[in-house]
Amino acid sequence: MRNNNIFKITCMAIGIVINIVGAFIAIALKLPIFIDTIGTFLIAFLFGPISGAITGLATSLINGFTFDPYSLYFSPVQITIGLIAGLCYKKGLFKGKLIVLGILISTILGSLVSSLIAAYVFSGVTSSGTSIIVAYLNNVGVNIVTSVFSTQIVFDILDKTATVFIVLTLIKALPINMKEKIGV
Repeated sequence: MRNNNIFKITCMAIGIVINIVGAFIAIALKLPIFIDTIGTFLIAFLFGPISGAITGLATSLINGFTFDPYSLYFSPVQITIGLIAGLCYKKGLFKGKLIVLGILISTILGSLVSSLIAAYVFSGVTSSGTSIIVAYLNNVGVNIVTSVFSTQIVFDILDKTATVFIVLTLIKALPINMKEKIGV
C-alpha cells in the first residue's frame, strides 16, 4: 500500500511539473491558450477527481508564489477542472464520440469559474494572452462578464481539446505494467 501511495504522489508531482512548464510557456509567449492543465487532466484520468484537484491546487499555489501571482486567484479553476475531468473520465465521457461531451463539460465549467474570477477580481485583465481581446470587447460596449466568458470559452475549447488529446496519447503510451498498477 505504501508503495502505491509513493507512486501516486510521484505521478502527481510530475503532473504539477507538466502544468508549471505549460503555464510558464503560455505566459512567456503570451499565448491565447493556457496549456496549464495537462498535468491536472492526466492525474484526474489516472487517479480520479480528488487527485486531479489536489494536483491543480498545488500547481496554482506554486505558480502563484513563483512567477504568476494571478494563478493564486485561479486555484478554484484548477480544482474544478481536476474534479470534473476525473468524474467525466470515470463516467466514460472521454471515450469514442462521448469525448466531445467530456471536453465541453470540462471546458464550460472551468470557463465559467475562470470568467467570474477574471471579471470580478481583475476586471478582465490577467496574465493571459486573451486579455487584449477582453479589453477590446469591453471598450466597444460589451459588459465585462460577457467579454471575459465569450473570449475564454473560445480559447478554452481549443486548449482543453488539445489537452485531452495529449493526455489520452500519454496514457496510451504508458507501459502495460504501469497501466495495470494504476488500473487504466
